[in-house]
Amino acid sequence: MNETRLVAKQLQQKSEDSRLIKEARRALIDYLGCVLQARKEPKVQEFGRLWQQEGGKVNSLLGLHTTPERAALINGFAAHYLDFDDVQANFRGHPSAVIYSALLAIAPPSSQVRQVLQAFIAGVELAGKLGLALNPDHTVQGWHSTATIGTIAATGALCNLANASVDQTTRALSFATSQASGMSFQNGTDAKPLQAGLAARNAVTAFILSQSRGSFTANEDSLQFWGATLGFNETSFSLLGNDWYQPGQINKPGLWFKVHPFCSAALSGYEAAKMLWNKGVRWSDCVQVVVHYPPNGDRALNQQWPQTGQESKFSIEFIIWQVLKFGDVKDADFTARFVDSQFKIDVVKIVRKHDLATTSATKRPTLVETVTRRGIVKQLVVMPLGSPNRPLSSEKLQEKLLMVLPKEKVAALVDLIVKKEAVLQEIYWLIQ
Repeated sequence: MNETRLVAKQLQQKSEDSRLIKEARRALIDYLGCVLQARKEPKVQEFGRLWQQEGGKVNSLLGLHTTPERAALINGFAAHYLDFDDVQANFRGHPSAVIYSALLAIAPPSSQVRQVLQAFIAGVELAGKLGLALNPDHTVQGWHSTATIGTIAATGALCNLANASVDQTTRALSFATSQASGMSFQNGTDAKPLQAGLAARNAVTAFILSQSRGSFTANEDSLQFWGATLGFNETSFSLLGNDWYQPGQINKPGLWFKVHPFCSAALSGYEAAKMLWNKGVRWSDCVQVVVHYPPNGDRALNQQWPQTGQESKFSIEFIIWQVLKFGDVKDADFTARFVDSQFKIDVVKIVRKHDLATTSATKRPTLVETVTRRGIVKQLVVMPLGSPNRPLSSEKLQEKLLMVLPKEKVAALVDLIVKKEAVLQEIYWLIQ
């Protein structure tokens, strides 16, 4: 059975499910907030200038005119730069940073927002199903799913948006597998958001090739062969084409949204530390702090001794230290050139253990155990705020936008995203 072709057939569907469209709207609001937050960062501005020199007519979300591929690259880099963007549990990656970045680089300004939302739903569906087939082994091996699976998922979304034929979609997915790469050892560096940008760019390249009149050829069962190359057997991919949108990967397991710019694998540990602070635990009282995870539950948190703010986004040690010392994290410290010198002294008190039971992808159990002069105080968090089972309110979700846009513009932007007949150009006028 050719699973790639079955997936291509499923990508012909456009979901009309109001629950799925609602989640896609929330993801777009969050995505725009992430990009607009990041576009003031010097590295993001410099990155945009580099590719603006290539010329072109497509407008990236940084307001720079370039080619579709470069626009996707810039959008993806900006969206993932602060690590403020959403996450999907089966995918174990950041769907919006890749999928919306590619869609907004290809979709004409006259496109209806609803069409883009439907294409995003299709992309998340493919990302989640590929994640089910490959993870957790894929990420444990060291692959960055945002870059690998994300390239293929974004390509599928583009094909859905363009109403591509089954043959065109099959070829596009094949071209995508040839470019799907990215490794998690880049966590804490500019190369991590670069991988999100490259995934969006590569999806655009795959899509353009598939649409060419030259009918460029590619292996038509690419997903099976791609999986085999990564070390997975045929059975892993046997259900890719089944049960699409039932109930929908964007809805179950759903998307995680963040209120602070650090890795989502730290969300439960962060919340546990906040609860300990509220119970009266202070860093000055701590003799030792033990952070308990399931096996590989902290895989993405690969910076135990971070030196820079960027590295500290992937350090549960830094996050817990900030909360127990100051009462909360300081978002500005995640972009600082160097971490606080006192942290480098204090970090030796924090150790990790991997002794919690493995659980489903919808849960992220973390137990923070503080050994103080007065005794031991523990706090377990399984489903932190921002997870699908404890979703952010609409008001909380809009806070990223409110940090960079006037309240009136944010309200108008949200109204446009909800409005059925709205077009992309109306959004661009508000954010440029």
